[in-house]
Amino acid sequence: MGRLSAPYGIKGWLKVQAFTASPQSLSKYSRWCVHFESKWTWIAVEDSRIQHQGLIAKFVGYEDREQVAKLRGSEFGVRRDELPELPEKEYYWHELVGFTVINIKGEPLGMIDYLFDSGAQPVIVLKDGKEERLIPWVDHIIDRIDTGNKIITVEWELDY
Repeated sequence: MGRLSAPYGIKGWLKVQAFTASPQSLSKYSRWCVHFESKWTWIAVEDSRIQHQGLIAKFVGYEDREQVAKLRGSEFGVRRDELPELPEKEYYWHELVGFTVINIKGEPLGMIDYLFDSGAQPVIVLKDGKEERLIPWVDHIIDRIDTGNKIITVEWELDY
């Protein structure tokens, strides 16, 4: 759902980099599962709010800047069954991890390892052995998504 960023102030608040269309939507979840020190841990959210067009959050038990600084860079999520249903042809990123990606010629490009937001658009990161390939997630490149067979067809050449 996002990544915990820099401490905000001195009272235990932390900036949040949301991987959602609306950062404020994260405010409705009372706890987040945070990947911290190589394990996933549930942390209760005491409060959150929009601040300067971004989200900040305060966690139960984190009272100062030094405590939350340890969480910096940690990714977090929520329970899948707490997420709202999406309209047709919209996907949560975690649902696409593991999909095979081929081009319109049927040539395999790799498997989706993860996605990230570049600021301009989302980007899918493919792994093919030791090779890594980045493909922007934009309408004119994403041709077809076959969820049943876990295959995404793209307008992309092998030598891009």
